[in-house]
This record gives sequence, C-alpha cells and structure tokens, in this order.
Amino acid sequence: MKLSHVRVTVPLLAAVSLLTFACASPPEAEKKAADAAVSAATAAGADKYAPSEFAAMTAAVKKAESEMSSKAYKEAKASYQTVKDLAEKAASAAAAGKVAATAEAEKQIADLEGRWKELQGRVEAVAKKLKADQKAVWDTDAKGVAEALESAKAAVATDAAAAKAKLEAIPAVLDKWTADLAALAAPAKDAKKPLATK
Repeated sequence: MKLSHVRVTVPLLAAVSLLTFACASPPEAEKKAADAAVSAATAAGADKYAPSEFAAMTAAVKKAESEMSSKAYKEAKASYQTVKDLAEKAASAAAAGKVAATAEAEKQIADLEGRWKELQGRVEAVAKKLKADQKAVWDTDAKGVAEALESAKAAVATDAAAAKAKLEAIPAVLDKWTADLAALAAPAKDAKKPLATK
C-alpha cells in the first residue's frame, strides 16, 4: 500500500516542480518584444512628438524592470506586454505628431518669410535715413534672420521640432525692426516750429 502511495506522490511532486519552474522563468520573449517596441517608439521621436505617451511608456518600462529585478516574473510578463502596447501607441502618436508639427513649422516659416520680405522692402525704402550704426545692426540682424530661415527650411523635413526652435528668435527681431522703422518714418517731434512774427 505504501509503495503505490509513493508511485503517485513522486510523479505529482515532479509535475508541480516543473510547473513551478515554468512559471518562475523570466519572461524573456515578452521583454524582447517590449524592448523592440520601445526602440521603435524612440526612433519615431515619441519623446518630442508624443510626450505624454512617451512618459506612460517610460513609467511602464520602469515598473516591468523593477518586477524583473525582484523576480516577480508573472507580473513582469504582464507589464512587458503593457510596455509593448504603450510603445506601439507612442510610435503611432509620434508619427501623427510629427506630421502636425511639420505642417505647423512650414506655416510658421511661410508667415515669417512673408513678414521678412515686407520688412526688407521697408528698409530699402528708408535706407538713406539709417545711421551707420543702425545700418550695421540691420546687416547683422538680416544675416541672422536669413540664416535661421534657411536652417529651419532645411531641418523641417527631418526634424520639425528643431526647425521650430530655429525660428524662435525671428519674431522678436522682426518686431524690433518694425517698431524702429515706424519711429524712423514718423515726423520728428522736436522739429522747430516757425517763429511767430510780430
């Protein structure tokens, strides 16, 4: 009777041990799939074009890695699946965000180029009224604006966020020169009035 009990118990213990070992193994396949999805989202520019999705993905990565470190493999497996899903969403959102940012940057470039051409025409009209120091400042500012516009146009196709960053200083320069030209065109307040005759 005892021998049959041993014959049943030993295989049962072996099966339970195998099952426990199978459940306790690290979820390497899930981790690999999650890592690939995270790399794709990062390459798509999720940090720039989908920051909230990128932040959620990053938090999920930290959680999954923490569970892996503490050997909570069942939880880590589920977390890596969540990471993969969030990374795929971040990559999609980044693609849409990049399209929107590119369109916005192209519009901003076109608007600034229009203002710039108008301002150049106004400066040419009053060029003789500009003092030497004003002319020097204009030449420096004009060179800077032209370079920033060209640099932004070159960058917009590959990195819309960088293109927008290159445009940030231009509106202030245009506003300054618009005000300066308006002041230059206004009649001088101190112009002498004709003396009244007695």
